[in-house]
Amino acid sequence: MSAEAWTAIFTGVLAATAAWALVYARQQLRQVRESQQVQHLLRFVEQFDTEPLVNSRKSLAEKRLQGVDDPPELDNILNFFETIGLLVKRGYLDAHDVWAMFSYWMFSVFADFRDSIEQERKEDPTFYSDFTTLVERLRIIETAEHGLSDRPSRDDIEEFWRYELGLTVGLPAPKRRPRKLVRRSAKPKS
Repeated sequence: MSAEAWTAIFTGVLAATAAWALVYARQQLRQVRESQQVQHLLRFVEQFDTEPLVNSRKSLAEKRLQGVDDPPELDNILNFFETIGLLVKRGYLDAHDVWAMFSYWMFSVFADFRDSIEQERKEDPTFYSDFTTLVERLRIIETAEHGLSDRPSRDDIEEFWRYELGLTVGLPAPKRRPRKLVRRSAKPKS
């Protein structure tokens, strides 16, 4: 074989090796990114299930059940969800993962305070814009997953606040709406 043939062979091998290395590096970077997204999400889940956020959630629930329209604790919860919305928009969190972990709360809080949020957004369109955008993204996921929790009724919202009132710090909250128990009437014995 001539020197030119060997050069062509080694150039081809080198090009194939470089292409393989690029594909491998891309896969590694994707895995690292996905791992980091999970770590970020787990930090938010932990924060959501511990003090001081649990205390804000319980206090907010108590005030909503008493009919208080704009409790100060609401800002803590909305700011938390706004931060998650920003991180989803920037790619630091995966929207589907956020749906799996927080959609029950986001849908319920958004439905209950939708009018207040929309009124504030008329005066300042940036007011909780990332949270509002995220709720719309989560609704698309909810529909794709055949869920029905994205538009809670007034009764569902009241049930949500009663559930939040019973929170215990340190216990993880279920990630979906608690199931309603269906009582069956006892059949008479024959």
